[in-house]
Amino acid sequence: MRSQPAVFRLVNDIPLRYKFLLIYLLCVLLPIMTINIFFYQRNSADIRIREEDNLRKSIERASGELLGMMDEGVALSRSIADDDSVYEVLDRRYASPVDYYEVYNDFLRDRLTRYMSPNILEVRIYTDNDTIQTGSNYHVIRSSLDDLPWLDQLKQSESNILVAAYNETGTFLPGKRISVVSEMNNFSPYSRYSKYLRVDLNVDKMNSILNRELDSLQLQLVDEQNRVVAASAGIAEPDALIDRSPPLSAADSDSGYTMEYAFGDVGYASGWKLVMIADTRHIDNLLDDARRSIIWLAIISTLVPSLLIFIILRSYHYRVKKLSRHMEKFRNEKFDRIDIQEGDDEIGGLIRTFNVMTAKITSLINDVYKLEIRQKSLELERVRTELSMLQSQMNPHFLFNTLNALLVVCTKNGYSDVTAIIKNLSLLMRQLLSRADGLVPLRDELELTSMYLQIEKFRFGDLFDYTFDIDPQALTLRIPRMSIQPLVENACKHGLQARKEDRLIRVTAKLTDRSLEISVIDNGVGMEEAKLQQLMENVRSDQGIDGHVGIRNVYRRLQLYYNEHVRFRFSSDPEKGTVAGFHIPLSRLEADQWKKEA
Repeated sequence: MRSQPAVFRLVNDIPLRYKFLLIYLLCVLLPIMTINIFFYQRNSADIRIREEDNLRKSIERASGELLGMMDEGVALSRSIADDDSVYEVLDRRYASPVDYYEVYNDFLRDRLTRYMSPNILEVRIYTDNDTIQTGSNYHVIRSSLDDLPWLDQLKQSESNILVAAYNETGTFLPGKRISVVSEMNNFSPYSRYSKYLRVDLNVDKMNSILNRELDSLQLQLVDEQNRVVAASAGIAEPDALIDRSPPLSAADSDSGYTMEYAFGDVGYASGWKLVMIADTRHIDNLLDDARRSIIWLAIISTLVPSLLIFIILRSYHYRVKKLSRHMEKFRNEKFDRIDIQEGDDEIGGLIRTFNVMTAKITSLINDVYKLEIRQKSLELERVRTELSMLQSQMNPHFLFNTLNALLVVCTKNGYSDVTAIIKNLSLLMRQLLSRADGLVPLRDELELTSMYLQIEKFRFGDLFDYTFDIDPQALTLRIPRMSIQPLVENACKHGLQARKEDRLIRVTAKLTDRSLEISVIDNGVGMEEAKLQQLMENVRSDQGIDGHVGIRNVYRRLQLYYNEHVRFRFSSDPEKGTVAGFHIPLSRLEADQWKKEA
């Protein structure tokens, strides 16, 4: 015979059901789930990258517009600072206010207002020339009276021009200001008095720029002193300058949702930056939508192939299983046809061939061996009748001696399995015939039951098995003799007889705080509810009972010893099996034990 590789021999040993299951798991379900998970992760990463890129573009656009406003203020400041005629007029000494106002009306009145624009609110010139009258766009600096925080910032700065944020308190309209301030010192001949130019930027326009992206992110404009000078409405829109929380850490800056954007290395805006705090709800909604789409895609792409594969594989598995079961019946000489829709594939061809073979075998048996089988049956029946007559006349002690003789022969010839069964049968019959009814330790009753189960195990082989689950503390308690073995015999005869394979009986004895609970559990065919009720009524009454005499005997024996104190339990399910047992109160057990010891 040609040998196959080890992997093929291993595959050949796997049952067909598990082969189909492996095909489905490894070739269908696992690839589909892997592809969907990979697609979800890739799609989520693309969404994050796209949204983070949009956020960066938004902050760059906002910072560009804000810087453009500052640049416009700086350009205006430099344009005015290059006008020498303004220097000359402001550097004069006026004999009286009348002289100043004549010059003001002729030259200064509209000199600065022509530079106004939507980004510029006001342009003012400050000087310490005390002959000039404060008013309109020109102001006299009186250090003892005026509070000019922007001027202090300018003097502390190393630059000649800068953007300053401050709180205005000395005017009719106090509040927050953002201004481009510079010192006018371009013309040394006109340097008798100090001159400073202040260009107030439109703060409302800055706020509108910051609020433009309110749905996706929130922005804070921060000056060089780490103070919030303007902010989106979603965060705050301070009426005055406030100190900002500590700067962002490196991890926050790299997170993609929080970012600091500096205004570049221009001297007048050095230290100014735009802080972005992204609203993650938009990204989270996009990720949730992607997650839901992937889940639905995974469900659809899994269910549809799974359904198709189930239908196809079930067609194969059902017919192959039918064929296998009918071939197993050949061992019991049951030559039944497979009565199903065969199909036109290879398995259908096997089923048709099997049915033809079954028909030929049946015809051969009926035509050739029918008479011989009938004669053998008559002879066997005659022998059985004679054996029954002889057995009915045999003395029990002679039967024990015969069993012991068989035990010696089997032991001598090494028939270990037969030896154990004959020994158990001999002990079982001796106990049944020699011992009187009464209370016996639970250990003895379980030994009797074990002998019976070993005989049943010998009869059915691998098709039958049994287990004991016994509380060790309950072994010495006394119970009525023959109260467990009849329940086990009833389970073997009525519950497991119709089951073809995997027959199992489990005997349990559990000691609780209140009672001793004994159960005999089988996985047989069970009974319907109506049949179970009828059986229990027959057990409790004197009516005739068919095939369940053992159950009635156990029930009456328990009633004899414990009256209404014992609880007889019997339940059944056609799909799971039958449970029979009883509960004896510990108080009754202790009283009976005391009687025995007395």
